[in-house]
Amino acid sequence: MKKMTLKKLFGGICCAAMMVFAVSCAQGVDDETWTSGVSGVQLESPAADSFVVNFVTDASGVEQVKLTWPVVMGAGGYLCNVWNVNDLDNPEVIVENVTTDGASLYFPLVEDSNYKVSVQTLGNEKYNNKGAATATETTVNTMIEGIPVPASEELGAFITNYITTNADALAAQRAANPNYEIAFDLAAGATYTMSTIADCGTQPTRIRGDRYEKPTVVIAEGSNAYFMTAAGLKLKFLNIDAAGHDKQDTGLITMHQNPPADTKLGTNSYMCEKPVRMETCWVKNLKRSIISFGGKQWGVNEFRISDCIIQCNNTGSGAHKTLICGYCGSSGNFPGGDKWYGGILDTYVVNSTIYNTCPADQTKTSAYFIRFSNGDIAKAFGSNGGKFNIQNCTLSRVWPDKDFGNNVGTKNYYTCTFENTIFYDVRLLQKVLSRGCAFSCTNNTIWGVTAAIDNTDKSKGYAAEADPGFTDDNVFKELDFSQPNGGVNFKPTTGNGDPRWLK
Repeated sequence: MKKMTLKKLFGGICCAAMMVFAVSCAQGVDDETWTSGVSGVQLESPAADSFVVNFVTDASGVEQVKLTWPVVMGAGGYLCNVWNVNDLDNPEVIVENVTTDGASLYFPLVEDSNYKVSVQTLGNEKYNNKGAATATETTVNTMIEGIPVPASEELGAFITNYITTNADALAAQRAANPNYEIAFDLAAGATYTMSTIADCGTQPTRIRGDRYEKPTVVIAEGSNAYFMTAAGLKLKFLNIDAAGHDKQDTGLITMHQNPPADTKLGTNSYMCEKPVRMETCWVKNLKRSIISFGGKQWGVNEFRISDCIIQCNNTGSGAHKTLICGYCGSSGNFPGGDKWYGGILDTYVVNSTIYNTCPADQTKTSAYFIRFSNGDIAKAFGSNGGKFNIQNCTLSRVWPDKDFGNNVGTKNYYTCTFENTIFYDVRLLQKVLSRGCAFSCTNNTIWGVTAAIDNTDKSKGYAAEADPGFTDDNVFKELDFSQPNGGVNFKPTTGNGDPRWLK
């Protein structure tokens, strides 16, 4: 089995949603110490092989890269720049001409990414020291080594067999490093068939394509295959044709239906501490939930959708009537005797478009965008302090004539943030926002087509009533993986929504 490595240092995992950096002085080093005895000289920038990379989490929970280097005696600080160079022809500036007075730099960590970092020692007039003539450049790579998956392999069986066959070795790696992940790499532009469940068990897993030439995963008709996890899963840079998945009570991602005993927290719920994420994925003809608990009482610490286009073809009936946290139970107990507890602590939907093409006359009035088992999520997590954030998104017809959500956190320390989002043919945001949570709503618009907009949604300032100008040609169009942006166009007249439509 291949050892997981980083170019500089293997470390943690993350997807940063905000650009934050901080500077700090070297611990235990003050100005008198690191300048003493060095004057009247030309300084040099730190040597390239002296940089040390670590991954840390700041007080707000944002994971960052921490780059440190030995103190250059007599320096007046350091001029730092960082670029994301995933696309070498179009580097993205992350940190620009920032001066630090200590020998360290922090910048947002985005996994599976390549960075170029420049550090130049500055002069110190007090000691008549001249700054370095040139900067030192180094690279930071947050990519973990992956397991190649041949396109000839049935995807579900390949993943399940690999994890099962290597279970002992994987467990030993997790024991040695709690942040240990594996990745399955799908070939750029290839097409994979998935006809069985991809069971990742208790191994945190990335299923990863190529960010510039996404492979396609086709769920075979009638196979009812899906991705299953008990310990964290990330789907990245994939096209998924989900039309073949039509199994009741499961979602595209389904929490484990035979959860190991050690995932149980007390008597209330099974816990998934590692995040479940979809990043830069396109999904078409999704008939069921995006993520489902499948009738088990799961607590998931984080679920995140970012930079995705998800086209549903969902009637909103039966056990798949909720897109996020599907089949949480409706009353009493779950099947098999599980209690009516479960939910997601932190839910993020960011820079994404989610739309449902099922005609209104076929859509039931019992569906939800998000729904938990119990509004008191402390029953699963021991705390009601979670969050539900929708930012820079376009949501169309999810759902046209039903509550937007139900049983999402109802305490004032559960927070909801809706920003720069279009709710088209969506109504009753109040079923989430007026149930006792703390909320912030900024620059959202809402428009009714199937049913009139609820007055509370407008009067409380959740969203302004405005027609974004969407056409039926796009609202009801199946996603086409061969076309730019899936062949649809949700460019709004309102100036908000998924940023891809504003370019």
